[in-house]
Amino acid sequence: MDKRRRFGNACEVAAARYLEGKKYRILAHQFRTAHGEIDLVAEKDGELVFVEVKARKNLNFGYPEEAVGRKKLQKMLRASEIYMEQNKMSDSPFRFDIIAIILLKDKTYEIEHLEAVDIGGE
Repeated sequence: MDKRRRFGNACEVAAARYLEGKKYRILAHQFRTAHGEIDLVAEKDGELVFVEVKARKNLNFGYPEEAVGRKKLQKMLRASEIYMEQNKMSDSPFRFDIIAIILLKDKTYEIEHLEAVDIGGE
């Protein structure tokens, strides 16, 4: 596995731990479909939460959340519909979140959780 993928996986683990610390239950990691991938699927208080994790080692290319565009969010929407259908959860309330992670010099993470991101209509 290359360094970039290892970094991404480590950040997804950090994001999952962060959510678990906030009483979310992680249902799936890296849920893949032909339409796209959802990094984390979680549940809290009866609501499904589809999470995109974006990370940066520095801010040379901007903040992590700035890299999540409308196209990615639309792919997440299609993938979330497949997840809910496969798991018989089509009637469940749901939302889309972004977890933005920046690796600090001391090798710890700064995490920002953006809840209920507007994905817009198709």
